[in-house]
Amino acid sequence: MITTQRSRPADDGSAMLPFSKLFEMEAQCAQQAEVLLQRKLLIRSFSLLQAFAAEARSENTPDAVAEELMRDISAALDKQPTLI
Repeated sequence: MITTQRSRPADDGSAMLPFSKLFEMEAQCAQQAEVLLQRKLLIRSFSLLQAFAAEARSENTPDAVAEELMRDISAALDKQPTLI
């Protein structure tokens, strides 16, 4: 069977538009998943630091680095995640 082209393909690259839109949407989903993963890791790190800092305080040897990291993580988590 011989097929013939009935119209010329566009030269402006619009023939790839559906694929590029799909790739763009998937890239946005991947970026959003990465943001959520990073937030979950920050929450987990904060809880571990909190336990460590509480133990250090109970031994009357507070750890300034852990306290500062907890403040930084708390400030980062207070911000709403950017929706991509």
